[in-house]
Amino acid sequence: MTTPQEAVLAREAGVDGLIVQGPAAGGHSATFDPSRFPEPVSTPELVRRVLRAVDLPVIGTGGIGSPDAVRDILAAGAQAAAVGTLLLRTDEAGTSATHKQALGNPAFTETVLTRAFTGRPARALRNGLAERHQGAPAAYPAIHHLTRALRQAAAKAGDSDRLHLWAGTGWRSAAAEPAATVIRHLAERA
Repeated sequence: MTTPQEAVLAREAGVDGLIVQGPAAGGHSATFDPSRFPEPVSTPELVRRVLRAVDLPVIGTGGIGSPDAVRDILAAGAQAAAVGTLLLRTDEAGTSATHKQALGNPAFTETVLTRAFTGRPARALRNGLAERHQGAPAAYPAIHHLTRALRQAAAKAGDSDRLHLWAGTGWRSAAAEPAATVIRHLAERA
């Protein structure tokens, strides 16, 4: 969930806990409304807002690139923190070689929220396709199906300009090492 209003709807539906995704998260936004881009708020602030709206256990995620980020999310009241982008370059990840290389490439300097690849808001490294299609409509899954062959060909060809390079804002901290090492680093220092 990405707003306190979504949290209230989830509680009313009978959920036992929530995963609260800040807009700094990589990949698809968990927003209930794919025509809406998430409000630019930090994950700890979003966790606080959600906890003011509902009394449920919360896992905070989005933009976690360091033990400090984990500490901030826990201090905001989350029971736990979840990471995604930090694991994309790990030995165990099924991330394509092109995507892994792009995450470590200093030529990529920022992430962007875009609908260019699937028609649903998602955060990715800013590349040519995302740049050229900034005004892509909210049309999931149609755009996802229309761009699938292009994305698959780009991955095979090593073309990072046309590939969906999902990445949260903490992507610079994603390391090419075992996943256990990444998690241990976050847990021991958080």
